[in-house]
Amino acid sequence: MRRSPRFWDYRETLARFDSVCHCGRKIAKGERIGYARGGKVQCCECWDRWCAENAEADMLERGSCY
Repeated sequence: MRRSPRFWDYRETLARFDSVCHCGRKIAKGERIGYARGGKVQCCECWDRWCAENAEADMLERGSCY
């Protein structure tokens, strides 16, 4: 069984071609995206939100205050 990609499986890059995110938003060539091997793509809005959520979770796990 194949696991879904985790945050660290993704890297930020520019889209090489037009595509569609899992949220339904169209991704234009040259747009900043999150990409994981296997063709998993996060549009810039989903990618920014996901990065922020993971940064917050990381701070909470470390016991840091904002």
